[in-house]
Amino acid sequence: MTNIKKYNIFILLSTIARNIVEVFSSVLLYKMGYSLKEILLFFSILYFVGAITSTLVIYLTRVINAKYILIFSSFVFSGSFYFMSIMENSMSNLIIFSIIYGIGSYSYHSLRHYFAIKSMDKDKKKDIGSILIFSNIGLIIAPILVSYITKKLSIVILAIIVIILSILAIIPLFKLDIKDDNTEIKFERISKNKILFFVLEQAKVINLSLQPLYLYLFINSKIDYVGIFNAIMGISACIFIYFFVRKIDDNKYFKYLNILFCLLLLLKLNIKSKYLILIIGFFEGLGIKMFDVVSSENIYNIKKDTNVKGYLIIVEIIFCLVRSFFCLIGYFINDIKIILYLSIILIFMVGFVKRYNLQKM
Repeated sequence: MTNIKKYNIFILLSTIARNIVEVFSSVLLYKMGYSLKEILLFFSILYFVGAITSTLVIYLTRVINAKYILIFSSFVFSGSFYFMSIMENSMSNLIIFSIIYGIGSYSYHSLRHYFAIKSMDKDKKKDIGSILIFSNIGLIIAPILVSYITKKLSIVILAIIVIILSILAIIPLFKLDIKDDNTEIKFERISKNKILFFVLEQAKVINLSLQPLYLYLFINSKIDYVGIFNAIMGISACIFIYFFVRKIDDNKYFKYLNILFCLLLLLKLNIKSKYLILIIGFFEGLGIKMFDVVSSENIYNIKKDTNVKGYLIIVEIIFCLVRSFFCLIGYFINDIKIILYLSIILIFMVGFVKRYNLQKM
């Protein structure tokens, strides 16, 4: 079995486990009695903690095997979900949860990118496509699993499932045929266009983070509906990746496809029919994956001699601090529709940032 296939098993299982929490976190917090402002503060703290955690974790890989760090990450992440399931509604508990959740989440995300870069072969576009397909299968399964378990069983059972899946996900990583990178961490210059892309694309992450809450508040106040919407997006995303990712010249067409994607996002904010929203969700899934393909290519487009760990530290700091800043602005705006409209404007601007073709590593 090739490295990329082993990595894809890891990404499938870990995506299921982690998206059980990540897809529904805003809705679950709202159901617990937290306001939009408090939820945005939660995200702001979460991403700030993520910037610190990502940096520390990558430095720790010089003395601790990254695979063991992921085992620790799985227990912390699962523990954060269990804490949320039993915590009382208070600001102190929300802050504690955001810190634990941030450590559990971002001790995973930085290493996920690290193992992806190390597992890729010469045909990086093909490998990126397969990674996105497996992650999207996880995105289909996770919301269905949440909807079923929260209705039939309990959040505690869900927390146990998260722990089991997280641990199983790491097993394939121990079989990866890659060399541990213990070289000195160095920071190299990243092009201004690449940084600008990194900054603007975080608006899509904020949009996706708040989308479940928007659906719950304005379209259908059932967690099952939010789960169905995300599953439909996952299905359409897999279709896009499988049939189009190798055939579309995204450097040539991304700008125009991104404009259509933004129009879909605008349309969704101005429609109230829960059935039409599901149809839009199907096409939105296509747009999101088109965006994710380009985003992944932008992240993994590095030269062969790039200091991978130094590069990932810079990338994760940009990602997390920009998201934290966006959420802090949203905290003062305190209107989910305005925040989503502003995110769409930034997503639209991404299409006009110049990018470069994938280089061989």
